[in-house]
Amino acid sequence: MATRTVVLALHVKSGLELQLTHDLPIEFPAEALSRIKGIKRVTLCNGKGLFTAVVEYKGDFERIYREYISSPAIQAFHYKVEKFFQDPPHSIQVSALPLAGDTLFWDGEKVKVPIG
Repeated sequence: MATRTVVLALHVKSGLELQLTHDLPIEFPAEALSRIKGIKRVTLCNGKGLFTAVVEYKGDFERIYREYISSPAIQAFHYKVEKFFQDPPHSIQVSALPLAGDTLFWDGEKVKVPIG
């Protein structure tokens, strides 16, 4: 099974970018994430009023997300950082989240389309 990527994209409230950048390393639930089978890597990006979470995973994303959202530590993290975002997502349904999944890779030589 190949590693897949999904990106969560949110808008940061004006004037809160610096505070978000400061708070993320302090509040980030690394230990809770490390206990979720399938999450391989998380990269958070912030700039120009945008925030993205790039998640690399293996396996069933819906199962991974259910485990993610049911973690008390992750729920606490969401509660602490939601104040930074315009319209933060609150859904437990993957289909209702502002997500984009991988559809094409270029490895420097060939274009590849990921397979489920």
